[in-house]
This record gives sequence, structure tokens and C-alpha cells, in this order.
Amino acid sequence: MRLRDGKKAGVLLLAALLLTGCGRAENTSDAVMSVSEDTAAGTWELVSMTYNGMTVGKEDLEEMGTSMTLNLLEDGTGTMDYDGTVHDLTWDDSAITTDGVADAYTLEDGVLVLANEETEMVFERPGSMAAVTAPDEEEDEQTADSRTETGSQTEASIEDNWTVVPLASAQELVPYSCTEFSMNIPQGWTVRSSAMYTGMFHAIHAFDPENPVNQIFFMLKMEPMFPDENSRAMMALSSDLFGKYPILTNVSTQGVFEIFPQFADAMNATADYADIQTPYIADFSVTESFESTQGMSSVAISPTILRVDFTQDGMAGEGMFTADVVPFAMGTGMGYYSVYNLTVLSAEKGTFQDWQPTLNKALSSLNYTPEFQSFAMSQSNQAASTSQSLSQSANEMSDSIMSSWENRNRSQDIMSQKQSDATLGYERIVDTETGNIYKIDNGFTDWYDGSRYKSITDDQYTDSVEAVIHWK
Repeated sequence: MRLRDGKKAGVLLLAALLLTGCGRAENTSDAVMSVSEDTAAGTWELVSMTYNGMTVGKEDLEEMGTSMTLNLLEDGTGTMDYDGTVHDLTWDDSAITTDGVADAYTLEDGVLVLANEETEMVFERPGSMAAVTAPDEEEDEQTADSRTETGSQTEASIEDNWTVVPLASAQELVPYSCTEFSMNIPQGWTVRSSAMYTGMFHAIHAFDPENPVNQIFFMLKMEPMFPDENSRAMMALSSDLFGKYPILTNVSTQGVFEIFPQFADAMNATADYADIQTPYIADFSVTESFESTQGMSSVAISPTILRVDFTQDGMAGEGMFTADVVPFAMGTGMGYYSVYNLTVLSAEKGTFQDWQPTLNKALSSLNYTPEFQSFAMSQSNQAASTSQSLSQSANEMSDSIMSSWENRNRSQDIMSQKQSDATLGYERIVDTETGNIYKIDNGFTDWYDGSRYKSITDDQYTDSVEAVIHWK
């Protein structure tokens, strides 16, 4: 255990005041006397102290160069030596009095415990291990049970000073349904979607209204994206709306998201999608790329699943993105690209690994109604119909994203999570009884000397966090 510097001096001062009161210390000579262990008479060394639930052990006292020795003479007098400053005292069978202040003590199993309402100090005779030795085979059952109970009370008293803030990503999913589909979403989230008549061009946007970068965006099919300006100009002759859709120069999954703000502008200019709040994905940066074998990947150009960093309305985000780019009527002067199964799972930067299981579970729960599937498939072309059922498309994307996530570069995650903790002032601990991992205010493991909570290993930085803990 290590005391944080800000508390060290205060705790030790209180220890001194417990025995010395507010009177002036005097330098006097001390007398040492060894006597029978059934009396308090003799020499006692401070081995630990507890103040308001915070315990300082013998090792810490030694590291800080702090010592306290009681010399109790048989005639009821004695001295206390605190870091070289000696105080006179008197004592009897129940209390030790220094500078007119009496403090009760107990003597049991070779351990002298001096306490008041806030502070408890434990003393041993020099060379004794009575206060720190664990129960052995010869220790009676009642004593062992008492120590176990004391340990549990210590853990409980620490947790009494905790404020636990569950992460939103750990909350249960709740059902959502409408005419076109049903799915499970995090409680409190908003869902926006296009109408039944958009058919294969149906889009769903589920997001946290308090932090919209935490989101799912899924669109069955989006078109057109043009190969060049001439193609776009030709299509715009039939509708001005086509002139708003972007040119795809990097024909790939990555290329789609590199020009996503232009796509969002075109979507938001269309009455069918004006209310779904298509996200503006900017500053798109790929950190990892994975092969995609699901959905329309067999006929798509450079299909991949991407792990990315980005910004959205000034908020830094990270997530997993995918889309299948399929060419249509190329070489005719009227060719364009269609994008199938466009999927965005994202969260605020530094939190995606906590959100990922929840987002993936929500996406996999997406289920289109039979009425919508019948209508959408009747409007689709042959290429689209090869994707079998529309609900299966979402499930395939979820499975593929999950597989890619499990094969990610974990060393990158470890470094990123450590940097995030350092910036936000957290460390991470694991509850050895439940296996749950928590972020907790920095400094906890400097003074905590219990056995239930331990610092996590590097590998555990890639595991999701249950909650954030603030301690007093």
C-alpha cells in the first residue's frame, strides 16, 4: 500500500495528536523494560494505523521514515517516542494518557490497539508478527472467523465511499418496432428511419440523443455514386437531385466513407431522408482493414470492414464501418455505382471497445417485417435479390464486424486505452470475485491493500469496462 502524498502528512499528524493532544512535546530520556506478555508493560512499536477507513501498513511507515514507540513502565509511567520527539505518559489497565488526554486501548493476542472515534493504531512488541500473521492450522476457528469478518468490513467500508457510475454501454437493450422493422436498442436512444416506400433504399439511424456519435447507421442500398463528372451530368439531366450525389474516385469501401459528407448532403436534400439525421462523417482515418466475405462482397469492388477514427459535429469518434460497392451499367456512358449494406457502428473516441458488444447485439437484432421485405424485394433488381432476406443482410454484417473486431490489433487498443486513462485521470481494477473491470479515480491502488480488487494486466485493457468509480 502507498499513501498519496496529499494525505500522508495529515494522517501522520492525526496519529501524533491521538497520543499527544495539543500540548507541547518535551525531550526527555526514555526507559525500556521488557515484561510478561499478559500485561501492557514493555516496549511497543507502531505497525499500522487506520484513519477514516484508510490503512497505512508497516512497510509504508518504514518507507516514509516514520516510527512511533511506546515504552510502558510497570509503575504506570512511560514515554512515547514519535520520530525522535519524546512525550511523557501515564497508563493503566484501560487507557494511555498523554498531555492530559486519555485514549482507551485493548490488549489481545500480543497486539495493543489504541483508538478513538476516527483513528486506530496497532502496536506490536519488537520482533513480533502477531498482528500480521494470517490464521494458521493452530489458530482457533473463532479467531479466524473474526479476522475474516474484519476483512469483509474493511472492503465494505471502502465501497461505502464509492460513487459508481455505470457506463451507458452496459445497460440493457429495449425493444423498438415500427411498420418496417423491429430491433433492440439501448434505452433512451432515438431511432429515425425512412418510410416503407423507400424499399431497398431504406435507411435506419439509431443514436444517443445526448451524444450522437454513439450510433448505428444501416442502409440496405444507396445510389448513385458516379465514376466521373460526365456520368453525373448526364444523369442530372433527368433529375437535379442526381447532381447532388458524389463522384467516387476511390472505388472501394474506404472510398465511400472518404466522401461521406457529400453523401449526407445529398441524403438530407431528399424529403425521404430529411428526418433521419444522416451523420456527417468527417476527418475519416483508417486504423485497420479486414477482408469482407459477407453481403454483396462476391460482386463488390474492394469490399472491406474498416476500423476508423473520425469526427462528427466536432466530436472525436471511432468505430467499425463497411459497405459493398457494386458497379452498374459501366461503359454505357450512364454507369454508376450502387452501395449495399452500408453499416456504421461508432462511439465516442476511447469508448468504442465498451460500446462494441452492445452495438453489435443491437444490429444483429434488426428484423424487417414480412410486409416490408415483400415490398422491398419486389422493387429490387436481380443483383440485390441474391442477398436472400434483408434481415439476413444485417445479421451477416453484424457477424462479420464481430469477427473483424475480435481479430483487431490489440496492442494498439492497449496503448490507446492507457493514453485515454492518463488523460481522464483513471486507472483500471478488476474485481477478483466477479471478474468485472472498472475505471477508478487515479491513486486507488496506491493505498488500497485489500485482496478483492487488483490492477488489471495489459491484456485486460482490451476487455470492456463495467462502470466508472469515484472514491473519496
